[in-house]
Amino acid sequence: MSSDDYEKEYRNLYRDAPLKDIIIFRSGPMPESYIRGMDFDDNARALFEYALSINLNERYELVWFVKYPTEWESKFSRYENVYFISYEDSFAEEKNKRDAYYRALCLAKYIFMTDTYGFALNSRADQIRIMLWHGCGFKTRLSNNSCADKYEYMTVTGDEYAKVHARIYGLSDDQILVTGYPKVDYIFHPLQDWQKVLNVPKANKYIFWLPTFRNTQIVGLERLNLTLPTGEIGLPVIKDFHQLKELNEILAANDTVMLIKLHPFQDPASICDMEGFSNICMLAHKRLVDHDVQFNHILGYADAIISDYSSVAVDYLVLDRPIAFTLDDMETYDKERGFVWDDVKKWLPGVEIYTYEDFTMFIESVIAGEDIGKSKRDSISRKMQKYRDDKNSARVLKALGIV
Repeated sequence: MSSDDYEKEYRNLYRDAPLKDIIIFRSGPMPESYIRGMDFDDNARALFEYALSINLNERYELVWFVKYPTEWESKFSRYENVYFISYEDSFAEEKNKRDAYYRALCLAKYIFMTDTYGFALNSRADQIRIMLWHGCGFKTRLSNNSCADKYEYMTVTGDEYAKVHARIYGLSDDQILVTGYPKVDYIFHPLQDWQKVLNVPKANKYIFWLPTFRNTQIVGLERLNLTLPTGEIGLPVIKDFHQLKELNEILAANDTVMLIKLHPFQDPASICDMEGFSNICMLAHKRLVDHDVQFNHILGYADAIISDYSSVAVDYLVLDRPIAFTLDDMETYDKERGFVWDDVKKWLPGVEIYTYEDFTMFIESVIAGEDIGKSKRDSISRKMQKYRDDKNSARVLKALGIV
């Protein structure tokens, strides 16, 4: 039998059963697009860990749907009422595994997710589904389908995104919860000894470069591929190794390290090898997963960030530090993917970078302790990121009446 057939059978079995004090968490993309670590990640994980910190597991069963439960069970074995169940148990041959999966799915009072929602489409009217999502950013959706009947609520970071997400996801205003993102709470609780843990060179200052992905080899996500940057580096703006070498020299002369973190979807083979540079280093998704580090646990160590169309810039607003955006392919990106605002430049809370000269000018301003984009950032940041504290997880649970 297929998972659809099994679900019909179990839904019928539990049709008249009262819901139980169960909360389900799920993160990451569709099962066929599995990426290690992303199934126990992001806003859902931050909310789950906050729930444990306030002993919510004493009132609720906290259930995670992941691909490989054994990866995570031991880390949380000391907690009662915490369970990891494989989402592949939805079609498992072993009845006891199916029973555990569908008991949770059919009887949970709350279902939190950060991306895929297909597993919860057949939920009962009295079950509450919350799309925590993974970012309030600048690029728009590829689909125009309304999500109004796919989940009851969606969380966003600020009042402007309440309007934007209601529009692009086809939601009503009362489906939007302006709570801030749980994972932003991590920024205020940084990982200690992070350079040692992640093998990052020590420096006086750090600039994080966080380009959004343009090309992936992940099965099922090929529809998201876009035109790659020109040049031999594989990244925006910087075209060749001569420029990269010159940039490294500027950084080294000023005891500054540039940390490049690619999107987990990005094909790493599309980016040049950074091994030969003393003050430019690549932080691979695998390294974070191997050490079980959420990226926002180290984001607070950045003295400035460079992004493009990624939502990380909005997360970073809580620190009120310099932000820049590489926009050399904006016209192409707009045609291929598009933005949530027609006048997207108006909503970029930072410095615009179009050339290598712009790039180095921003780097040098950060080294000098200048914040050349502060005026524009101040004018719009509160509309995009309403809260500047570590209480987002608490606000989510309070908004839903869970606490």
